[in-house]
Amino acid sequence: MPKTILVSNRLPIRINSEGIPERTTGGLASALEAAETKGPKLWVGWTGGPEEEIDDRAALTTQLRSLDIEPVFLSQAEVDGFYEGYSNSTLWPILHGMLERTQFNQESERLYRQANEKFAEAIVAIAEDDDIVWIHDYHLFFLPAMLRKKMPGLRIGFFLHTPFPSSDILRTLPAKRELLLGLLGADLIGFHTYNNLRHFRSSLLRVLGIETEHDSLYHLGRKHQLGVFPIGHNRKGFHEAMATDTFFAAQTELAENLGERKLVLNVERLDYTKGVPQKLDAIRHFLESNPDQRDKIMFLIIAVPSRQNVEEYADLTEQVQREVGAINGDFGTVKNVPVHFLHRGFPPEELAAFYSLADVCLVTPLIDGMNLVAKEFIDCKKKTPLTRPGVLILSEFAGAAAEMSHAYLVNPYAIQEVSEALTECLALSAEEMWSRTEAMQNHLAKNDAGIWANRFLTFFDDPASSSGPTRGLARVERSLKESQLCGKRLSLFLDYDGTLREFTKRPQDAVPDAGLLPLLHRLREKADLSIVSGRPKEFLEQHFGGQGFNLVAEHGYRWSRVDHPSWALTNPHVDVSWKELILPQLEQIADLTPGSHIEEKQSALVWHYRSADPEFGLWQARRLLVELTELSASLPVSVHHGKMIVEVASQQVNKGRAMQALIHSLGSEVALAAGDDQTDESMFSSEPSIEQFHTIHIGDSNTRASHVTTFDGFRTFLENLADSLHS
Repeated sequence: MPKTILVSNRLPIRINSEGIPERTTGGLASALEAAETKGPKLWVGWTGGPEEEIDDRAALTTQLRSLDIEPVFLSQAEVDGFYEGYSNSTLWPILHGMLERTQFNQESERLYRQANEKFAEAIVAIAEDDDIVWIHDYHLFFLPAMLRKKMPGLRIGFFLHTPFPSSDILRTLPAKRELLLGLLGADLIGFHTYNNLRHFRSSLLRVLGIETEHDSLYHLGRKHQLGVFPIGHNRKGFHEAMATDTFFAAQTELAENLGERKLVLNVERLDYTKGVPQKLDAIRHFLESNPDQRDKIMFLIIAVPSRQNVEEYADLTEQVQREVGAINGDFGTVKNVPVHFLHRGFPPEELAAFYSLADVCLVTPLIDGMNLVAKEFIDCKKKTPLTRPGVLILSEFAGAAAEMSHAYLVNPYAIQEVSEALTECLALSAEEMWSRTEAMQNHLAKNDAGIWANRFLTFFDDPASSSGPTRGLARVERSLKESQLCGKRLSLFLDYDGTLREFTKRPQDAVPDAGLLPLLHRLREKADLSIVSGRPKEFLEQHFGGQGFNLVAEHGYRWSRVDHPSWALTNPHVDVSWKELILPQLEQIADLTPGSHIEEKQSALVWHYRSADPEFGLWQARRLLVELTELSASLPVSVHHGKMIVEVASQQVNKGRAMQALIHSLGSEVALAAGDDQTDESMFSSEPSIEQFHTIHIGDSNTRASHVTTFDGFRTFLENLADSLHS
């Protein structure tokens, strides 16, 4: 039965007092343990320290494997470069849109790649085809593609727990292409919010030139699903914590200490993305504006230490502690110290006690992938004797803002706005607070961490979820060879751009490369060969004329056959009067889209936007498609969106009809058609009355072809075919 292999940077373990590793719960570990899988679950991850500090690596490995954990060991240099360096000093600030904090270092990038390779090796050692591998977070961006190369049969998911930046920010990263291509090793790529998904799609378009559907894309013949999966909190864990004696003792003690004072709570990891200095500015503004409240409120900031060995974080800690002291010095009284700063973590039982008694939870990160504190706070509000009603003030830049509809949303940079929200929230009635809380609790109950994990993994229950490229080209080659040996007449129908020649920025530069003509001549010696292209006859005649090839130009409008080399219309009765109506529409869009142009063919009009801004060009193309579809409803034309083009072509002309006519005139018994875009689908959907008909699609889109490959893969296939066929 297939396994589910969970992969994260850090393992869900702790070392107990006897030096023995134990499984931990909470956070991601609890969510993934709650996931329902048909087969066993294994973890793969870094042990958390440099391997030089491990006394007995073999013994630790044995102990961890007994816990269903496969460890990854990193050297001190790899820890420094992979974790402290590239992950936390390069990727973390870029993902959060903070370029001014980003450090670029080639050695760190190399070590990041090296560490990802170690993760891949550890997974391959325990994985089998059809296993599910679920990879988590930004430490492992390169891993999906590494795994796909080593084990194509794996089902791979990736989930990003941070924000994904805009394409303008991502493009500053030297390894941006490798990062995106690394993620495209996964069958399913998940994000917390649609905004992050939108940025990812934009980056694919602007960096790699890959157009996507709203929830999927095709790349190298494989379909990749994109999804939005907002993670929930560990609801079960907090409910269990609230049933313990520790919780009741902590709640009672805190309630006594508070007395009549109101509690404004903040729980954060001390990171520059969390906006703690800005929060302190808002608290200062509130205390200045509300002197009568100074003895009536306790601000409690729980700041969990983070990356203390990084100088930037040490500076942040010092800055926060200094400002807390300044606020208390300016506004403290004999009765009350307004701000209590606790620089340490707390167990769930004590956190739940804090949440239960907080009148306001102030969650104001500058940017956050999700922020589970907001969800934990709301879920810990139960109508018990000591529990107080409370209200959530939440940053509009936290991922949780999309779900927490009854929170007070604020801009964390707007100090006065946060201060005024505090004033307003503290004045709310208990009924209003409970009403807001209860409105969000029902949603949280249906979307906790375990349910989130199950939603993600359910994708892999569909047998079609892992739609990898067809790996049957070797069988096609054998079949064609066997048919030819039996005396069957073999015909090849090959598109040009994107099939025999890679795309270039300027179409006029896409002339045959040095190896193409010799290859085509080798094939022509052994089979009928037809080049079926959208190019004009002048281009085909210049590069392929008089060399024994059948040439079909302008998607089937004209042809030049070996037995009738003069160019002629494939259908002399084609009506192209519709061009007078369509051309003004294309001219208008070309004028409005810098970098685009119109190509006029005898039976088609094509708007090209390959040199335009990719996102703007795609947006204009989709607008144009709607307009042209309405305009041409009663015209004998077809409208299609190809690779950086929108084409309007006569319905009386297509590649499929030209191919069918050639099959008939050649007396073909076995045929192969290959192409890369929508214009080639008319060949793929043809059903010629011959013994065998093979179809191959080159590239990254949905297709009716029976086989899919890459440009390089198809060139290799043709080379092998030329070698295996007999003259």
